[in-house]
Amino acid sequence: MISRVKYMAKKKEIQAEEKATAVEESKEPIHEEEVQLETPKEGLATELGEVKELEEVIVEEVKKKGAFEKEAWNPKTSLGIKVKNGEITSVDYALDRRIRILEPEIVDALLPNLTTDLLMVGQAKGKFGGGQKRIFKQTQKKTQEGNKPKFATFAVVGNENGYIGVGYGKSKETVPAREKAIRQAKLNIIKIRRGCGDWGCGCGDTHTVPFKVMGKVGSVELTLMPAPKGTGLKIEKECQKILKLAGIKDVWSRTEGQTRSKLNVLLACFNALQNLIQVKVQQKTINRLNIIEGNSKPAV
Repeated sequence: MISRVKYMAKKKEIQAEEKATAVEESKEPIHEEEVQLETPKEGLATELGEVKELEEVIVEEVKKKGAFEKEAWNPKTSLGIKVKNGEITSVDYALDRRIRILEPEIVDALLPNLTTDLLMVGQAKGKFGGGQKRIFKQTQKKTQEGNKPKFATFAVVGNENGYIGVGYGKSKETVPAREKAIRQAKLNIIKIRRGCGDWGCGCGDTHTVPFKVMGKVGSVELTLMPAPKGTGLKIEKECQKILKLAGIKDVWSRTEGQTRSKLNVLLACFNALQNLIQVKVQQKTINRLNIIEGNSKPAV
């Protein structure tokens, strides 16, 4: 049996012979103009650019995901079985009766035209690219074995016509985190009210929130106010994506609290949309402001 010292000496001897052989084979001179070395800063910038392009590709893949195949679906809940058999054809059946949706395929079957988007909740790390917004929020745990990273992402789904859902997913890898967030967003689907609640507009179109509403998560308080047609979404950039997928085109907003907590701001915006449906509205107000729930007139 060969001792460890002899083994290491033999290994170094073999490596030296291989190195000498490689030097003999590459006797051709190398011209200076053929050598292109990147500076550390340029190399890092290239790497950050590739990461950004990869994230853009991921977002596009999520938006262009394949259609739901209803025939291959095997439902596990009574609500899912009724949806597959054609007994339930509208998601309002579950939302109006406060039936909890436990299968994302139910939403895929009842709302086939949903759009999915990933929001910028994380930031890049590093000297030159640090602070740039990313769709994945990375955290890590210090252990004796080393650092154990985790990735989290925030997804929003909507049909731009009164239905919206948000979800937060976390995993050791990016793809499972993305899938968890999208699945959770579909399970949290809600319908909202829209109308023309601004006193200076009166167009009768369903382009804004019908009345002032507030949402609160943590210390963040976000207030949505009706705006006249053509105002646009005067709100934080990521919240604009939520309101756009919900079907709201014009709104004014005010935020208070620790608004640097991005997740709390997004959840407060979603909470405000939830509170739209909680307010009891009289029939004359519904007719005057042209209020609709989801994509149809509410039943009073």
